[in-house]
Amino acid sequence: MSSGQKMDREDTAYAVRLYNLSRKNRNWLRHGKSTSAGKIDEMLFDGATIEQLARRARTTKATVYVHLTHLRKAHKLTIVKKEGVFRYEVEGARGKTKAGK
Repeated sequence: MSSGQKMDREDTAYAVRLYNLSRKNRNWLRHGKSTSAGKIDEMLFDGATIEQLARRARTTKATVYVHLTHLRKAHKLTIVKKEGVFRYEVEGARGKTKAGK
């Protein structure tokens, strides 16, 4: 049995929100999981080119660019492009912290 962590309450509250969204077939950004937007949201974790995003989401490159703009403006997410690959840039993700950058 663990002794509990400082973030356990926040993590549990977040998990409850995700659980409720999943029951409505929505992702954490409230986009439908099986929609083009939902598929693009998921692919950005691992990173993908515009062509890959469009092909896997079964949409056009123009629609992908529109969704990336939506993620930046409406959701205030940082999406970086490195060597043609787009992905989320999240502070603290992948073991990086402010001090470790």
